[in-house]
Amino acid sequence: MWKRRVFARFAPQLWNLGGKKTVAKRSTVSGEFEELLLGRRLDRARFLRLLGAGAGLSVFPASLATPAVAQDAVSGGPILSPDGEYPIGIWWPPPPEQTTTARYAEIAAANFNFVIGGNGLVNDTINPPALQAAAENDLRFLLTDARLRSLIRDGSGTTQASSLQRSAPSAMQSLQKGSGPEFSTAAVSGDDVGQRVRDLVASYGEDPAFAGINIYDEPETSMFGLVNTAEEELRTSAPEELPYINVWPSYASASALGATDYKTYLERYFAEVNPPLLCFDHYPLLKRGITRDYFYNWAMIRNLALKFDVPSWGFIQSVGFDGSEVGLADRRRPNEQEILWQVNVSLAYGAKGIQYFTYWTPDDGPASSIRFGKALVYETGDPPEVVKTALYDYASEVNGYLKVVGKVLLPLLSESVVHARERRLPKGAKPFRGDGYVRDVKGSPVILSRFQKAGTTDRYMLVVNRRSADTARTRLTMGGAVRRVFRLDVATGTFDRIRLGGPSRRDLTLALPPGGARLYRLQKG
Repeated sequence: MWKRRVFARFAPQLWNLGGKKTVAKRSTVSGEFEELLLGRRLDRARFLRLLGAGAGLSVFPASLATPAVAQDAVSGGPILSPDGEYPIGIWWPPPPEQTTTARYAEIAAANFNFVIGGNGLVNDTINPPALQAAAENDLRFLLTDARLRSLIRDGSGTTQASSLQRSAPSAMQSLQKGSGPEFSTAAVSGDDVGQRVRDLVASYGEDPAFAGINIYDEPETSMFGLVNTAEEELRTSAPEELPYINVWPSYASASALGATDYKTYLERYFAEVNPPLLCFDHYPLLKRGITRDYFYNWAMIRNLALKFDVPSWGFIQSVGFDGSEVGLADRRRPNEQEILWQVNVSLAYGAKGIQYFTYWTPDDGPASSIRFGKALVYETGDPPEVVKTALYDYASEVNGYLKVVGKVLLPLLSESVVHARERRLPKGAKPFRGDGYVRDVKGSPVILSRFQKAGTTDRYMLVVNRRSADTARTRLTMGGAVRRVFRLDVATGTFDRIRLGGPSRRDLTLALPPGGARLYRLQKG
């Protein structure tokens, strides 16, 4: 299982934020943020060219409220530890001038536990105060470094100009290009990449918040060699830290992937990089409906994560954007139920970590043809005022639920994922067929996901409402293999036995709120 593989690869010492590291000597912030602020001008015309076309008031149930249970500190072990906290992170953090202890306290208050650098936090001037703000709020920090990114990009023969000729960059690539200064990296070698990783470890490796390096976002196949060089160097220099890489979604073009199709791209990724984690970003919420390959993408990620024995992480779309001027399919701003729905679908498909895109609202560049709506937090006015939107409160509640349910699911092995009661099965989804655990399903469409816990014969079953706008009223008839059923109480984090109903005393009747889910433990007979 991936649990054993991760521990073996990151042994002998597991990363602990609760005092086992000493604080590294920090560089003094000069206050010269001009190049960083200029770098935050975003070219939205290039923002999400690859996304292409694709298919109010809180009604959050009381049972999904932030649980009143003891919460582990970040000292729970390495960020990939299946025995620690469930990883819940943000991408696009507060910009340099808002990188303060108070701003990071707001991140922690919304039940996030790690931050990925970006939004100007990409170099040795601003990364130290970001790490300090993270450490003071018991947050882990995955370091982003613009120089390392440039070395990998240009050393692979993938210059910014040639990339744009083949295909415009995606969401994250566009943002990161505007997130800091570009570097001249002519005649780059693997030694240069390795040296930069060693320099970063030397500077930040003993910092208590440092959890690893964001090596590259959405690399194409030509970059895999240098990405692997960076990853291997980090394993050697700091074996307890995470080499973080985020791969392309399934809707990326062949030219962006550098491969004939998505499956080939991912298989080459594992063959040439051999990562300890499979992370991807897919933003499913169109102006109307969802992308047609959302479940296909999750199914592909799940299958390969199981095949190569690594955990999978996914992104939650937490911001909308308007790309109508350049013919892009608009993404809508999610509501509370859609945030919850994305989290539960991700859990159903075996996600071992969740990240939000985005936390801070990205700036719109002056020449932009794509405009962002408001994310969880935005900045307005002169002097600037920081405002938390309703999405911040939504995320905080959903994350409180995720911390409890995710912790139960974190060490479990995904055994099956099926869709029941759907009139038309979405691409990539497998249909429900009765078995010894669930014999029949009646009522509203649901996703049934089953998990196995090592050393036991019990199974865990997550039942997810397939819809984010309607309540699911569903009846499951349990199979002969099930003797007793226990339901997770999110408020207490414990499982309570429930009585089955119906004439045969085998029926489990449930009402799931829009986007909601319930987790059960099935005790075998």
